[in-house]
Amino acid sequence: MGSLGWVEGECGDGQAVQVTRLGSVAIVGTGQVGTMVGSALMAAATQAGIRSVGLFDVEPEVASAALALGAGDRVLTDPESVLSQDVVILAMPVGEIVAWLARFGPRLRSDQLLLDTGSAKAWVVAAMREHVNPTVRAIGGHPMAGNETSGPAAAETGALTGATFVLSPVRRDQVALRRASELVRACAAAPLVIDAEAHDRLVARTSHLPHLVSSALANLAVTSGPELTVARALAGSGYRSSTRLAASEPAMVAGFLDANRKEVRAALDDFRREVDRLAEALDMGPAALEAALAVARAGRALVLGGAPVVRQR
Repeated sequence: MGSLGWVEGECGDGQAVQVTRLGSVAIVGTGQVGTMVGSALMAAATQAGIRSVGLFDVEPEVASAALALGAGDRVLTDPESVLSQDVVILAMPVGEIVAWLARFGPRLRSDQLLLDTGSAKAWVVAAMREHVNPTVRAIGGHPMAGNETSGPAAAETGALTGATFVLSPVRRDQVALRRASELVRACAAAPLVIDAEAHDRLVARTSHLPHLVSSALANLAVTSGPELTVARALAGSGYRSSTRLAASEPAMVAGFLDANRKEVRAALDDFRREVDRLAEALDMGPAALEAALAVARAGRALVLGGAPVVRQR
């Protein structure tokens, strides 16, 4: 198994993937992502051999709201009921995932499938190695299908269809990879196997840094008095689209940025250099500026061209 690759009908060892009967599933954390994953699994329950999808949240009313939206068929009322399921999916902020692993990871049983949905992977994968027995089928995950809102009601129907779903191996465990890939396909998503460290480096530039840039742009237009009315009138589609991520829940964003702090800081330093280069081009005149913008346009096409559907958080 290499450090990067799409799972297309076979595992990293070249053997054909066989259909997995996923059995009973517990989703811990029923916000937007947990609700989205649960709804997708409920839709595929018969085909994927899913007996039940249980929902657990530290706020029971949130789990009940997700249940009402079709994200599961029952609410799990305590950690013991979570630990008894065949599959455990941790859909909380990264810090809460790591804390859950420290507390409950040693109690997971042999051959249970453990998957998370956190947007930073190195910290989670390290915690899985430390706290989870090697006989547990543990693997890191990250569905690239969220939006800037939060809570069960923010889950978009069908958002996982065709979306990239990262799988970051914890150990060289082909059974874990096969079963996690089947679960991802049951969600109608596309599994992408990538090392945790590589994931964090790349997602810092494609998903995490844009939150900081969006926040900075949102602040730049803030004014007061009569000028604020004019600014509102002039805030067109460019401002709205480039500042969309600034509308995200601050605590949620701060959590995953902090979890990937090292790579986000490196990306921010690189971004400053890019802005400096654009400033130099602006000072040099239209020809230099056009050339710099053409490089950026080509870069965007190179990154986005022909890629599977990816919805940024």
